[in-house]
Amino acid sequence: MDIQVVINQMIQLFMVIGLGYLLMKTHVLDEVFNKKLNTLLLTVTTPALILSSVMGNDNLQDADTVLFVFVVAIIVYVLLPLLGIIITKLLRVPHQQSGLYIFMTVFSNIGFMGFPVMKAIFGNGAVFYTAIFNMIFNIFVYTIGIYLINLGSGAKTSFQLKNLRSPGIIACLIALLIYFLHIQTPSIIAETCDMVGSITTPIAMLLIGATLANIDVKSIFSEFRLYPYTIIKQILIPVIAFPILKLFIQDSYILGITLIMLAMPVANSAVLFSQEYGGDVELAAKSVFITTLISVVTIPAIVSFLLI
Repeated sequence: MDIQVVINQMIQLFMVIGLGYLLMKTHVLDEVFNKKLNTLLLTVTTPALILSSVMGNDNLQDADTVLFVFVVAIIVYVLLPLLGIIITKLLRVPHQQSGLYIFMTVFSNIGFMGFPVMKAIFGNGAVFYTAIFNMIFNIFVYTIGIYLINLGSGAKTSFQLKNLRSPGIIACLIALLIYFLHIQTPSIIAETCDMVGSITTPIAMLLIGATLANIDVKSIFSEFRLYPYTIIKQILIPVIAFPILKLFIQDSYILGITLIMLAMPVANSAVLFSQEYGGDVELAAKSVFITTLISVVTIPAIVSFLLI
């Protein structure tokens, strides 16, 4: 495991955010185009990324291991909202921002950043495990995530079954069928999904940068509550969770992926869903920016001290 590779990967992603910021400032990107890109991400490229993880993959693990990973992922996503509530109480987060803080605690950037980072850390064998976590991520984000994103904002939100018909959920279900039924997809379809899915990360990072371009730079770093939040989310939670996870997870891949998922920065879904469902876009963008910046240091540190 080469720590320099991990550091380089994190820096590259952050540089793409910077590019998005520059493109917005120079009017290459604009609000109308960004809105369309946001829809493209949620409805096309992310579902393609999910599908590509199980298509044409000859290194899939046995069913028992896969089911165990599902159980681990579900337990993690059930417990994280409780941690989010505790954090909002500790930091005295204003009521109107509480839902977003819980959302940010639950949904780390395992989807857009997770795949390249996990691959850099653990190699190709970790990609499918990451995809399983990403499937559970999508099921939760398209259901309770939509509710959380503007909880306390005054907007009327409720769980709706129609959210389960979203492209992200449909892609997850199809991916599960492909895996468990051992469906052999034609290589041309698998390669097309992989090609389309591969643009998810750069577009998502560009959009985050573009969103930040509309915010006063000084205000990004003056959101002081985000500093202790980042320390809790990306350092304290992984460090405390590691010995607990080690008691129940013997497989080093699963243990490592679970730990790094907890150490990931806030998912850019916080920005995308805030735009789509009326959340606090400015706070979400600031959070993604700061946590992603800090992750350039914290993720390699977590890997160095706990996984090597």
